[in-house]
Amino acid sequence: MKKYSASKWIISFICCLIAIMLLLAAIAFVVDPFMQFRIRDNTYMLQERYVSAGLVKNYDYDTLIVGSSMIQNFDMDVFRKELGGKPLHIGVGGMQPPEIIQILHCAYETQKADKYFVGIDLMAFQNENKESHIPQYLLKDDLLSKLRYLLSYEVWFRYLPVDVAFVLADQVGVELPAEYANKKSIDKLGNWSSDYPVWGEQVVIDNYITGKYEVSKVDSTNLLPRITSNIDKFFNECDFEKGEHIFFFPPYSSLCWAEYQNRGQFEIYLQAKQYFIEKAMQHNLSVYDFQGAEFTMDLSNYKDTTHYMSHINDWMVKCFANKEYLVTRENAMELEQILIENTQKFRNEHPELFS
Repeated sequence: MKKYSASKWIISFICCLIAIMLLLAAIAFVVDPFMQFRIRDNTYMLQERYVSAGLVKNYDYDTLIVGSSMIQNFDMDVFRKELGGKPLHIGVGGMQPPEIIQILHCAYETQKADKYFVGIDLMAFQNENKESHIPQYLLKDDLLSKLRYLLSYEVWFRYLPVDVAFVLADQVGVELPAEYANKKSIDKLGNWSSDYPVWGEQVVIDNYITGKYEVSKVDSTNLLPRITSNIDKFFNECDFEKGEHIFFFPPYSSLCWAEYQNRGQFEIYLQAKQYFIEKAMQHNLSVYDFQGAEFTMDLSNYKDTTHYMSHINDWMVKCFANKEYLVTRENAMELEQILIENTQKFRNEHPELFS
């Protein structure tokens, strides 16, 4: 029997290990679940946070829509009809300002977009040094980052097996339920409208009373300076030379604003909004403020205090096209006053919620 020295065993083991890693990397490259190398039609997109960077790098678009779950129900067909162009929307639940900046910078490097629509959740600006949850290796294009992607835990133990299973199901003609089919549509990335078949006033009120979707409580100490400081950082990290930037404030329900009144934070957020608007105007940027829209008092449009249904997203796109709710120096305070009046009117109509 041929004997191997310890050194030969070690070398053989290392060679086998390298061969296995290369094989795994080759499989991940072919499947490419996060679309880091190419756009695939049949990818089963489980998690929008992981596919966002690949889409920004490789998808064909000239308009980018970025934001939290507030933008996830935008209909790209409506966007195309009303605004033209080739839109891509990257909506990630709970998306924080640092993540928005990372996606914007990723898009800046591709030089594909000439227009950026950015949803602004001022409540997200209250956190200091909030870390991004987007893996850094997905945002970078160096060789080490690509290799890390191909051998990552997320690819091999969370998403690639499911992705392969659904691709095989397509190949053998298995018809997937609608909720799974939607997960394969880039236009419907993150869309949650079909996940809530029951919504409306009673659902919102019941969930509000039980605290099921309660807005996270925040320490009011130095809240305004914290928000304005993070707004400054946000503007400093945007590159407005890369294309037209359009910011918009999503239309949360009046119940949301009434709750902020209860917490003593309503005026703080109003001041923060005016600060953001002033910064935008200094850069000659467009800002849309949908938060005083009449329908915000009607809870039948919502699934909870902040999340509205998809027809509201369609309405917002039409506002972009018609420049309705566009903030100017002349109407900024008027729009704010309407929000204040709507919130008070809602409180008057629902005293039982605030007793």
